[in-house]
Amino acid sequence: MRIGIDARLWGEPRSGIGRYTRALVEALVEYEPGARWTLYLDRPASGLPAGVATVCLPWTQRVAWTLWAAPRALRRDPVDVFHGVTGFELPPRRAGRLVTTVHDLIPFRLPALVPRRHRWAVRCLLGPALRRATRIIAVSESTRAELLARYRLPLTRVRVVHEAASPAFRPAAPAERLAVRERFGLRQPYLLFVGLIEPKKNLGTLLDAVARLRRRGEWPGTDLIVGGAHGWGPDPRIQASRLGLDGVVRFLGPVDDAALPALYAEALGFVFPSLWEGFGLPVLEAMAAGTPVIASSRGAIPEVTGGAALLVPPEPAPLADAMAALLADPARRERLREAGLARAAAFSWQRAAAETLAVYREVLHESGS
Repeated sequence: MRIGIDARLWGEPRSGIGRYTRALVEALVEYEPGARWTLYLDRPASGLPAGVATVCLPWTQRVAWTLWAAPRALRRDPVDVFHGVTGFELPPRRAGRLVTTVHDLIPFRLPALVPRRHRWAVRCLLGPALRRATRIIAVSESTRAELLARYRLPLTRVRVVHEAASPAFRPAAPAERLAVRERFGLRQPYLLFVGLIEPKKNLGTLLDAVARLRRRGEWPGTDLIVGGAHGWGPDPRIQASRLGLDGVVRFLGPVDDAALPALYAEALGFVFPSLWEGFGLPVLEAMAAGTPVIASSRGAIPEVTGGAALLVPPEPAPLADAMAALLADPARRERLREAGLARAAAFSWQRAAAETLAVYREVLHESGS
């Protein structure tokens, strides 16, 4: 069995799809070393698994790469199944048997939360990609339900394959926690937010909730630590300053994967007020690290957390109340910690790899190969 995978986002750890691509490919290669794996790139990449072949097609224009460069390469050297992991970018059907992963439908549900160019690309390309795909992988039941409702797809064409936290996300040892504290100068207990800083993540509402708690006198000697690159939209540091939070909120910028598990583990709690998620991987990473979670009650987050997190509407008042309750109750933090660890253990990339391979085999069986 020879499988081709669109791996253009391999080297982009700040991208959720980039993290998905890397974790899934590594798990697939480990789970099925007898298959022939070919990764299709638009630039050279490092850190690839041993034994994978690569095809580098250096086209900077993404639509041209998908609709012209990749199909030409696949016709010259065919694969049994080609997997497009970005959801809305899939070569024409003449390129061979096709599988696509859809992460969310936010450009349709909440278009103002998506940059105009990306919104336009998804709206133009997703429908044709879904028609071309023999099978569609949704990363959650929430995303699957939206797909089925919007595009009236047959139930048999859409499979749910959940993501997972990397095994690196676990309760950190005391020495690791001390090291991350010293590295970032973390001198007080803290709540943590991690994610690409963009309107969808709703960080402004979290800042408003912190300011509300301070006005109520319910914000103890605690910091809010924000980890993540700035994607697009307003700079939250300006809002933090306007709210008088300069000494309370710290923006770390991008945090490398080596430090991230201990940064989670040392936090009193992880707060994730996203307006919508197709999956919500940071929530699962926090739970796997043993961190109590407060998160939005929207999108796939209730499905992923499975009752192991404190879920609230992503609005300042309920968010402030949830943070106050968590900070004041160590016993509750411990209960959420234990529940989160148990819930996170139900997800693994090995399971995702097995279920994805089952989709590939379905496609091959259906075509008679």
